[in-house]
Formats: sequence, structure tokens, C-alpha cells
Amino acid sequence: MPRHPVLPLLAAGLLAAAASSQQDVLRQRLDPATYAALQPILEQASRDSLPLKAIEAKALEGQAKRRPGALIVAAVRQLAADLRAARLALREALPQRAISDGEIVAAAEAVRQGVPGEVITTVAREAQPGAPLEIPLALLGALVSRQVPVQEAANVIAHMLASGIPQERMVEIPQRVDVALRVGAPPVAALGTALQSLGIPVPPAPPARGRPPGIRPPVPDVPDR
Repeated sequence: MPRHPVLPLLAAGLLAAAASSQQDVLRQRLDPATYAALQPILEQASRDSLPLKAIEAKALEGQAKRRPGALIVAAVRQLAADLRAARLALREALPQRAISDGEIVAAAEAVRQGVPGEVITTVAREAQPGAPLEIPLALLGALVSRQVPVQEAANVIAHMLASGIPQERMVEIPQRVDVALRVGAPPVAALGTALQSLGIPVPPAPPARGRPPGIRPPVPDVPDR
């Protein structure tokens, strides 16, 4: 079927209209000085292929909370830096494939929680070819925000990715961790309990470090005599 030459032009026009519309919202809601101060950040973000909607949403969030212009600009600048670091970490792991805005945003949230870029790169490399990373990266940030040590969280997620664990099961992990935390389990033990409750195999212990404390392998059934 011949490709219709009008369709790419129409799509490009729609994207440009959406971007223009969002810019109009920013211009209407922000004071002129704040709007002007944001323009270089947004222009650089566009050149770096960062998720502009997420950056613009941060500015609008600040305006909705009646934050001073200087604080809005600082928050937007920091988010752009986190998104840039996240994209670089993902590009290091995935040099050939497109990286979605959702993946960059999820990785940036992990960065904000204190996950180093090299850890994000290592985790991303364990994914099956073409597998989306938004959920695993969001899980990484969620676990670290619950005080699971970065390396333990990354080890678990990398193992699940390499093992092909369905991402629908990964989504349930934070809630299961929260249940264990509420009854007093330490964060790593809570993660182990969550994995076992979902039937997800506990990852092998890293060399020379031993199994992370609190994560125990399933106890085998005692055979009948």
C-alpha cells in the first residue's frame, strides 16, 4: 500500500499544535519574568529530546501551588537535569532503540530517589529485547523510596527482567512491601516477603556478598515418610 505523503505532515502539524497549545497555557498562567526564565530550559530540553510535557507540568504544578517564580524555575531546572541524567543512563544501555518519555520520567524519578545513573544502566541492560522499562524503573524508584538499599532493589529488578517475570506482577510489589512494612518488617525483609507472596523467585546472591539479609529462599516441603 503506498504511503500517503500527507499523513506525516498532518502528524507533525498536530504535534506542533499540541506543543504550541501547552506553551500558550504556560504563557497565560505564569508571570512574564518566570515564563521568560523558563524558555532557555525548555529549548535545551527540546534539543536534548527530553519529555517536555513532564517539564511543563512541573512548572504548572508550581504555579498551582502559588510558588514564587524563582522556586518554579529552580524546580524545573532540577527536573530537566534529572531527566537528562536518566536519558543518558538509558541510552548507555540501549544505544539502538527508541526510549519513550515514560521510561525517561520513571528513570528520572529513580534518580531523584538517589539511584545512580550507572545502576539504571545496569538494570536496563537486563531487559529482554524490546521490552518496555517504564514499570521496572518506576518499581526501582518505589523500592528505594521505601528504604530498600539501591543495590538490593536493583539486583531484584535486574533478576526479574532477565528471568522474564511479567510486568503485571511487578506492579503489585510496592503494595505487598507496604503490607509487610506496616507489620514491622525491615525494608529488605518486606521485599523478600512481597516476592514470595507473588511467587517470584528470589534472585541469587551477588558473589562474595551473601544473600541480602531478610530475603530467604522458599523453604522446601518436607517429604512424607
